[in-house]
This record gives sequence, structure tokens and C-alpha cells, in this order.
Amino acid sequence: MPVAQAVPDLPGYVRTPFTNPPRLVDVRGMSAGSKVVCPYTQRPFLVPGSVTASSSLASSTPRTPTAPERPRTAPVAPNSNVAAMNKPTPSTPPSVAPASSPAVELPYGSPIAGRPGFVNSPFAAKHQLVDVTGLPVGMEVKCPYTGKLFRVPPQ
Repeated sequence: MPVAQAVPDLPGYVRTPFTNPPRLVDVRGMSAGSKVVCPYTQRPFLVPGSVTASSSLASSTPRTPTAPERPRTAPVAPNSNVAAMNKPTPSTPPSVAPASSPAVELPYGSPIAGRPGFVNSPFAAKHQLVDVTGLPVGMEVKCPYTGKLFRVPPQ
């Protein structure tokens, strides 16, 4: 399985081995050797051993990579050119969210008739579709338009 490339200037971020040019993926909280699914190609890769997360969001339990308050395709980076290269587009896949406390009830997205794998986020405009193809029913995802969490509905 391919191993991502660590970004020395951005602890907790790697460059995916599947895009050209390689794009940033947030792996804060993930341990070295963890399997991560590329948000751009949906192909798995491994977190390299040289990635360190200096974020307060890092935890001891592995989670699927997300960026705080923003879609994973636009991580907060000290270099504004990097963030500008990774701006989300309407076809951007949703971020898979970390597990939340069981006391929080998240709303479900709305399936779209005739468009299997696509849903409307309960927080985005109706014309802003979210691709949840291949994600299981009930999985928490982050709306790529608003950054809020919701669940994948039954199709």
C-alpha cells in the first residue's frame, strides 16, 4: 500500500500519493502506519512514521482526518498559497467526521431521488449536493459547504 509524504512545515498533514500535484490531507490524531482513505481519489494509503500532530485536536484514539471548521480540502495552513490551491469545489467529497459523544443527535441528510450516492446536507442549499457514495448508513460526515456534521441517510 502506498505511503503518503510528510510535510515538514505542516505537522499533522501529508501529501496524498494519488494526485498530481500531491494535495494536502489532514491526518492529525492518526498514528504512524494508520490506513487513511484519500479524500480526492477514495484510495487508501498509509500515514508515514515522520508525521507529528502538534494540534490540540490530536487524540489517542484514531479518527478519520478532518480539518477544524473547514472542509478537509482546505486545511488551515500558514502558507496562504497552499490553502488557495486546495479550495473546495462542489464535487469535493465530504469529510468523514470523528466520533462524537452519544448524547449528541446529528440530523440525517436527505437522499436525492434519481441520484444514488448523493444527498442534500441539512445545512447547505438544496442545489449543493454532497457525494456519500460508498459510505455506510448512519456514518457521520462533515458538510463540505458549511463544515457542520450530519449522518448518511438510507438511500
